[in-house]
Amino acid sequence: MIHKFQERISGAALAAVFGVAMSSGALAADIVVGGIYPLTGPVAYDGATKHNGAKLAVEEVNASGGVLGGKFVLKVEDGACNPAQSVSAAEKLITQTKVVAILGAFCSSSSGAVMEVAKKYKIPHMTGVSTSQDLTRQGNPWFFRATGTSALLGQAFGPTIVKAGAKRVAFLVVNDDWGRAVASSYAKSIKAAGAKVVATEIFSRDDTDLFPYITKIKTRNPDVVISASNTQLAANVTKQLRQLGVKSTLMGEGAFTSEAYRKLVGKLALGVVGLVEYIPSIDSAKNKAFVKKYKSRFKEEPSKFSAAGYHAVHILAAAIKRAGSTNSEKLRQALLRTDYAGLTGNFKFAANGQAYNFNVFMAKNVAGGLQVVGVGTIPKP
Repeated sequence: MIHKFQERISGAALAAVFGVAMSSGALAADIVVGGIYPLTGPVAYDGATKHNGAKLAVEEVNASGGVLGGKFVLKVEDGACNPAQSVSAAEKLITQTKVVAILGAFCSSSSGAVMEVAKKYKIPHMTGVSTSQDLTRQGNPWFFRATGTSALLGQAFGPTIVKAGAKRVAFLVVNDDWGRAVASSYAKSIKAAGAKVVATEIFSRDDTDLFPYITKIKTRNPDVVISASNTQLAANVTKQLRQLGVKSTLMGEGAFTSEAYRKLVGKLALGVVGLVEYIPSIDSAKNKAFVKKYKSRFKEEPSKFSAAGYHAVHILAAAIKRAGSTNSEKLRQALLRTDYAGLTGNFKFAANGQAYNFNVFMAKNVAGGLQVVGVGTIPKP
């Protein structure tokens, strides 16, 4: 009898030991999140730079001990800035890869499509790039945006643009949610500040010949042309504006301050003003360390997309730590409590998932780099 009792105790003890071990093992498992970036298609370069920023952030998170005792792992799918492809990527990441959250999908139309998938499965979804204000107007509790909307950027920059001397403004933007939002949002802010919108031309992402649009703009004689374009399109806009003799100041959201853009257009970049969420010349120890690491690894300066990828990973990793769990609802609540000191200032989220409180920059391309001509702060929506 004594022998049997001892066996039962030993078995119970072993079960307890294995139970603890299993629990400890679960706690130390890798934390897998999904990324949907455009790695092919017309904005593949910008998508790759965002991925590069995310890679550095993942390395930093893991070098500092990982998350909840395990490694932070980013599994990436190519969304190509195509809504249907991005939805397929989201479905795969959620149902097959079993990610606990999704980052992406870069273009606003694709992020909007992915947002519905994340909502269906009730997992957090955060974009660091998509600026269409409609995304945070849909009441989706699972969606977060760690960047400004075009409306918020327009609110921050519109008066400054007019104060700089703009009286007649034209828009030359890509035909997607982002481009249309830039045209409508900046127009409202600029008009309120006393300037006049004299033309709005919207071109297809696939257009290579922009001369018909530019010809119409030229006849309106604007002081400033405002564009929304990623790297290759920004280069096309710049070159073709100058080829047709348009001397207006060119300003734009997108890639107009990136090193890749300057390489593509050369001296034509001089005087072009970027309306951006990040510039590599920010004078802080944190940013200098990031730029040094990025340039050493990828042999070029980080862009605003690099910073977006970097910020999104760190914000999500910090939220998982704060939640103490990968439970979707706990993670969602933890994201709402974000107070993250990033490369461009402090990030917080409003109740609708929109980030605020960080800085944005008006930066002019000059010989040798960028000159900051204005700094704004994204207000709480």
